Amino acid sequence: MAKVFTQEEREKIKGQVLELVRQSGRETLRQLEAKTGATRYLMSVLARELVASGDVYNSGYGLFPSEQARKDWQNARKKLSRAKLKKPVVVDPDLIWSLPDGEIR
Repeated sequence: MAKVFTQEEREKIKGQVLELVRQSGRETLRQLEAKTGATRYLMSVLARELVASGDVYNSGYGLFPSEQARKDWQNARKKLSRAKLKKPVVVDPDLIWSLPDGEIR
């Protein structure tokens, strides 16, 4: 059975969540659950309360300190994925090449 938190404990956990999100820039509900010891349902309830008060921004990718922080995080991810795609192409010299005039080398 899950532990029942008092209102004071819930406020303390809310403070921890707010501090963790501000420190790391992004936290998922699962990460917050592991770090605070509360259930995922309680984390989702507390996250909704924090979003309603305007302290954090909730996205499908987790909790962020602000909407701008989420945009910055997403842009950084895009840049990293583009950098990974641009690998130098290694050409095998033993390959057979077909030239435009029909000659095969």
